[in-house]
Amino acid sequence: MFDEVVERRGTNSYKWDFKPEVEGNVPEDLIPMWVADMDFKAPSEVLKALEKRVKHGIFGYTFRPEEYYEAITNWYARRHGINVPRSWIVYIPGVVPGIALLLRLFTSKSDGIIIQPPVYWPFFDVIESNSRMIVENTLLLQDDRYIMNLEDLKEKAKGAKAIILCNPHNPVGRVWTKDELEDVAKIAEENDLLVISDEIHMDIIYKPNDFVSMVEIERIHDRLVVLSSPNKTFNLAGIQSAFAIVPNPRIRKIIEKEVNSLHLQLSNVFSIIATMEAYKSGDDWLNDLIEYLEGNINFVLERLQKTCVKAKKPEGTYLMWLDFRICGIPFEDLPRILVEKGVWLQDGRKFGDTGKGFMRMNIATPRSILKEALSRIIRAVNG
Repeated sequence: MFDEVVERRGTNSYKWDFKPEVEGNVPEDLIPMWVADMDFKAPSEVLKALEKRVKHGIFGYTFRPEEYYEAITNWYARRHGINVPRSWIVYIPGVVPGIALLLRLFTSKSDGIIIQPPVYWPFFDVIESNSRMIVENTLLLQDDRYIMNLEDLKEKAKGAKAIILCNPHNPVGRVWTKDELEDVAKIAEENDLLVISDEIHMDIIYKPNDFVSMVEIERIHDRLVVLSSPNKTFNLAGIQSAFAIVPNPRIRKIIEKEVNSLHLQLSNVFSIIATMEAYKSGDDWLNDLIEYLEGNINFVLERLQKTCVKAKKPEGTYLMWLDFRICGIPFEDLPRILVEKGVWLQDGRKFGDTGKGFMRMNIATPRSILKEALSRIIRAVNG
């Protein structure tokens, strides 16, 4: 199933139809591995449900039925053992738009917003574009594993208004433990921080790691908003479905009022169908996906083992954070050199200054494509 190569060029795909802005030659057969969506078809059950809705032929204004909310709450209970009351779920148009909404509602211009670089680059943009101040609590790389710098976080929290967590972390692949989340919760509590937890990659977790949602940390329910979506799990990014989990009724009411005042409360009919069906019947597909992704990760580790490129298995996500720092290639030339050899990775500098010399690679692609991409990477670093 996941070995099938589906032609995505010519579909207005950000990943496949855009060309990188680099000087030099861009091969026609460039393999893009930069954007975080998958080259796999969505679950067949989802496709069938969408096809059925298309055949109906009428796509009028559509509300979200109770089945929509039940699908989400049942998924959390079944996959993660987490009880999420239906009343806590609030519709939002997307995870990053949700972050923007929260910053506008609960912080003021020039307020400090904490992020943990190297981190998903839209976090930087959404803070700056909303006239807030970026406060960097940079992750520490110890023994090839990223950890939080809690002492630094304690200091940075004193002058900040909110923290945006990424769990699992994009791009470094950490799945934060309960102890780590408890530490963040304690600091947030002591400094009256709003906690925004982006958990969109929550379902792509590799053994022996266990996903812990911030919603399981009850001590910060009064200041917490969790943002998530089926988009990453089931490759539905173009359908744009997302939701917030908001334990605090006061915060929840403010968000709902703002969504309604902006007339954003209606969902795309296809996002409703896809969300319900994916969360209702996507377990087996997801189990098979995770097994395939683990195979891809092991393939990458094996192929790069004898090269200058250092790679480590992520604890979660389908993204690998490749370290090119000892390859002797200037950081500013690395993206161009890789593109000229026919592979497009996401420049680590997009994720903050500590991303210099790293590249993020999306391995959610058929193994035949991954194999060719790795051959090109090896040729690039070997000169």
